[in-house]
Amino acid sequence: MLRTRGYARLLMFSVVRGVPVTVACFFFVGFQHTLQQWVWEALPEAAGYGAPPWWWPLPALFLAGLVLAPIVTRMPGGGGHVPVHGLGGAPAGPREVPGVVLTALATLPLGVVLGPEAPLMAVGSGLALLALRHPGAASDPRAVAIVGTAGSTAAVSPILGGPLVAAVLVVEAAGLGGTRLVLLLLPRLLAGATGALVFTGFGRWTGLDIGGLPIARSSP
Repeated sequence: MLRTRGYARLLMFSVVRGVPVTVACFFFVGFQHTLQQWVWEALPEAAGYGAPPWWWPLPALFLAGLVLAPIVTRMPGGGGHVPVHGLGGAPAGPREVPGVVLTALATLPLGVVLGPEAPLMAVGSGLALLALRHPGAASDPRAVAIVGTAGSTAAVSPILGGPLVAAVLVVEAAGLGGTRLVLLLLPRLLAGATGALVFTGFGRWTGLDIGGLPIARSSP
């Protein structure tokens, strides 16, 4: 399959489709990070506190629960995968994207969860799978796996410092090995590299802070 024209088209598709997916995820993460700074920095200062008091998370978590309940119970996908099940499972589809976005914006800034990795993977997968409108392509499990996981890698690679870490993370989440691992790894690396480049360019152009994970260095 690596030598077929179809696989070469999938590689090119991973690069081309990675650009709009990453642009959408960039503004999603930037908006989420801005909300987080407003809740935990700007709002306490406006209320006269130098730092959030001990009770500050309580109303934030209560508000998050109120917003989250109708999203989880009424929208497709239930707001995303259950965290205790890990990152495995089938790629998220386009119908699940609105619920995932609203869930992430209701939980990440208000302190319910720690990071945007899982929501980004779901959003990237759902947006990438929007392109599979042809019935044959949409029903092909190999095409769905390659396109969906490539979108996830493109979305999450910038906040993890590059495409390699993201590709390994998505490979581990998918639980694949052998020849299937080889088939999926190249599109992921290409999509992840595209995502990292887009995030870098948009970050410098817009000045938005996406709150990526820096590499910690110990002092000698």
